[in-house]
Amino acid sequence: MNKICKLSAIALLASSTSLMAQSKSFEGVSLGLSVSGIGVEVSGSNTNTSGSSGTGSLGKVAEIAAVDLSYGYATSANSIIQIGATYTPGKAKAGSGTFTDNVGSNNSSASVNIEVKDPYTIYIAPTYVVSKDSAIYAKVGYSHADTNASSTGNATLSRKPGDLEGWSYGIGSKTMLTPNLYLGVEATITDYDAVTATTTQGAEGPGNSSARTVNADIKTVQGVITLGYKF
Repeated sequence: MNKICKLSAIALLASSTSLMAQSKSFEGVSLGLSVSGIGVEVSGSNTNTSGSSGTGSLGKVAEIAAVDLSYGYATSANSIIQIGATYTPGKAKAGSGTFTDNVGSNNSSASVNIEVKDPYTIYIAPTYVVSKDSAIYAKVGYSHADTNASSTGNATLSRKPGDLEGWSYGIGSKTMLTPNLYLGVEATITDYDAVTATTTQGAEGPGNSSARTVNADIKTVQGVITLGYKF
């Protein structure tokens, strides 16, 4: 009986040690380089006292690369909490809204274009360790991006939209290719707050103009592949 108890204790200890070893594969500081493709949905509306029609557009951009820095610490034998940040340098066109003013006999058109610049996300990702070489996770984060708006056609942009802020949600997996090199795959959706811009558009004759407020709701869907190094 004593031998059975001793063997059971040894087996339990070995199992616990093995599970902790699994978690240790994903602990510590990680630095990754990501390549992603992003689909951007822009749904817009506009208001004008002169009476008009407006449309929104669906755009698609492809980010070249992003940098991901994270730190993981074990909360149990097979779970990790990752805290990190992702930064994408550069800019991309998010979308545009076009509209037509129907004032008298002079119909005119214009568009508002929005660029998203230098987006970053700060996130937390609870992670489940499947084996010593693989893990899956869910992610939630705060996202921010600078914006740059411009107008074309018969319109002047009198008030530009502010920066974008929103929340990101994602799921993904991480696989250790070596004790330090890893491959990550992730799908993320980001819902930004609505942005507002005001344009002044000429109507009929000198001095005649109409003010228009353009509202846009921006969402992104992102597929990400990351190659990184765990220190």
